[in-house]
Parts: sequence; C-alpha cells; structure tokens
Amino acid sequence: MKLISKFSKGLHGEIKIPGDKSISHRALICASISDGISRISNLQESEDVINTLNSLKQLGISISKENGSYFVEGKGFKGLKQSENPLYFGNSGTGIRLMSGLLSIQSFSSSLTGDESLSKRPMKRIIEPLSKMGANISGSREDKLPLRITPSENINGINYEMKVASAQVKSAILFASLGSQSNTKIIEQSISRDHTERMFEYFGANISYSEKETTLKNTDKFSPQNIQIPGDFSSSAFFIVAALISKNSNITLREVGMNPSRIALLNKLVEMGGNIRVFNHSSFGKEPVADLNIKSSILNSCEVTSDDVPNLIDELPILFIASSFAEGISSFKEIDELKHKESDRLKAMQDGLNKMKIKNFLDGNVFCIEGMGKNYKLPNFLAETYYDHRIAMSFAIAGLNSNSSIEIASPESINTSFPEFINLGKTLGCNFEIS
Repeated sequence: MKLISKFSKGLHGEIKIPGDKSISHRALICASISDGISRISNLQESEDVINTLNSLKQLGISISKENGSYFVEGKGFKGLKQSENPLYFGNSGTGIRLMSGLLSIQSFSSSLTGDESLSKRPMKRIIEPLSKMGANISGSREDKLPLRITPSENINGINYEMKVASAQVKSAILFASLGSQSNTKIIEQSISRDHTERMFEYFGANISYSEKETTLKNTDKFSPQNIQIPGDFSSSAFFIVAALISKNSNITLREVGMNPSRIALLNKLVEMGGNIRVFNHSSFGKEPVADLNIKSSILNSCEVTSDDVPNLIDELPILFIASSFAEGISSFKEIDELKHKESDRLKAMQDGLNKMKIKNFLDGNVFCIEGMGKNYKLPNFLAETYYDHRIAMSFAIAGLNSNSSIEIASPESINTSFPEFINLGKTLGCNFEIS
C-alpha cells in the first residue's frame, strides 16, 4: 500500500470527526465494570480501540453492536473472568496501561502483550505506583512488555506525586483504586488529560479533581450509562493545520471534543494567527464539545514551554508542520517525552523536516524550526514514518503544500488511530492517492 499526498488547491466543506480515542478506551472499560448495560455511541473503531474491546471480550464481557451503537454488559469492578490467552493491545499504550490498573484488582492472573512498537515503550511508570499499592505486577527485562499480573491479597489507596505528566499513569492508579477501601490522592506537577476523572464522575464515582490534584474516595459500584463520544480533537488537529497552511481553504469540523486538557494545540495555533472560530458549544456527558471553522491563515512562529508540553505531546508532530509554514523561528522546550511514543517522534520528524529542506536544530533542551512561510512548496520525497500513525498523517498534510507530491511510507499505521483519515481528507479536498 502506498499513500501519495499531492499539492492541493484548497480545502472546503464540513465533516464530522470520528469518536475520541482516549474517551473510547475509557468508555469501554468503565461500561464493562458497571452494574448493568451501557450504550456507547460514536465509539472510535480504530485498531487501538478494537484491541481494548477484544481484550474485554476475552475477559468475559459481552459487547455487541446494534444500529451503530455498542452495548456493553457490565459485570462490576471484580466481575471479569480469566482469559485463556494473553491479552493483546497492539500499539495502544492507553489500553494496556489502563487495563493494567483494573487487572491488578482481579482474582486471577493476566498476561498483557503488544506489537513491536508498544513492546519498546516504558512500563516502569505504571509498575512502580501499582506495586506501591500492593499489586503484583512485573514486566520483562528493563520493565518492558509482556506484563504479568497475579492476584494480590490487598490493594491500598495511595498518595502519589506524579514524576511524569501522564494521564495513562494517573488512570492506571485510579482503576486500581476501585479495589481499595481507602482513598487515593494523585498530585501532578503539570496538567494532564482528565478524561478518566470525568468518566468516573459520569458513572457515579466518589471523585473530586482540579487541574493538578485528583482524589478518589471509596466507591462501591458504577451505574450503567448512555455515552456519546465527542469527535477526537487529536484527529481534528491534522485537518485544522491542513486548512490553515493551504491557500483558499475554509472548512468546518462538527462536534469536536473541547476538553480544556486537550486543546492546547488550538490555543497555540490561534496565538500563531490561525483563523479558527469555535461555536455551537454543548456537552456530551461530562465532556464539552463544539464546532470549529478554520480558514487559510498567515501563521507566525510559536514558543512552546515545558508547561505546554504535557497537553501538546500528541499534537507536536503536526505543530512542527504548521511551524514549517510559519514566519520566523519556533522553539519547543523539554520535549524528550516525544522520544518515548509509538516511535522516537523527534528523530522521525527531524528526518522528515530535513527532507523538506526545513532548517531545524537542537540547542540544549530546545528544539527549533525555522519556518519558510505560507508560500513555501516543499520538494518531492519519501517520508519515512517508522510505522507511527501521527508521523504518517503529519507528513501527509505537509504534502498538500508540495511542489507536486510526496510518498508516505507505511500508511497502514494510520489505522491504529484514524482509519477514516484518508477518505475524510478527500471529502475536504485533500489530494490523497492510494495505490
């Protein structure tokens, strides 16, 4: 399979973005441990989410699809059954880390695995706090996959100060805390996504949370819910940038999730001069949503601080692309966490930016990109993606401003998070070709 991204004369029209990946994982897991049947609408059907869904089925949860919605028959906090086979999470760090917390309170043993990329990612960051809570969890050498979890005599709540801003680590702790009679308090140095807190609250948990502190008190059960998943902001990000950097563009994205812990990219692009209008504000459960209208813009350079990074981490690759078409030098401080995602995203983006003839350099802990302005047309080249979905989509968007076209390596990686990307892009006028 080859994906060719060609010069586009402009993007127009409106689309509805598929469901948020992060919220989809949490909706499935919370519904599975509620006391009854929950309905989930607009569930994202990416490979990552389907791997979580299949793992829950292996653990004895009945999940069916009817008229576009998923119905999940919950079995309570400790009602899962032992899987005969290892649980496979593919490329999903979210799925495996959240489920590790939940499986730590079960009365059976579990083995958790993933693909080659996930198997390289650090798991010590969840092993450490879960072990402090009393969980019996271990990884292979260097605390990598596979993970092995065996029954624990007792899980205790914990007062935990986060070392790394990570919604996945925070969520693993919260899911494990459902098996404790004592309280858990999590203190963060930087703000991270709060989808788990909002979902727990929606299902009836005794939880309180602010920007940097979360407290979960003894909660006996979750009540089943009807859940509408907002459009994924991280998926929207690619088309937002595409419209900003492409001439003669005017697009509208419907029902996009506007959780304050997710829209750092939106705020940054507006600071850069992006013509973005947010309207039709509403909410799906505890999650805010809105429509976005984006028009072609002349962008200025940006400055990303260490405080910005936790809520920009997934969008940094596409922000690098936006910065390449901005005026001036953009700077990004303390982005080492980018090296520990599905690939070493910093190296992957540097490789691609070099092929784009975009000047970039590391100055200590600051990464800098010298933008070429909106009229820049990048040369034709093959963009290596290291089988990373966000790298693939970022360079596909860059190709819309090429001299003629660029080829995206391993475009099938896009299916891990946004399988509709190519077709929805074509709907808006993205000049994508598959061969």
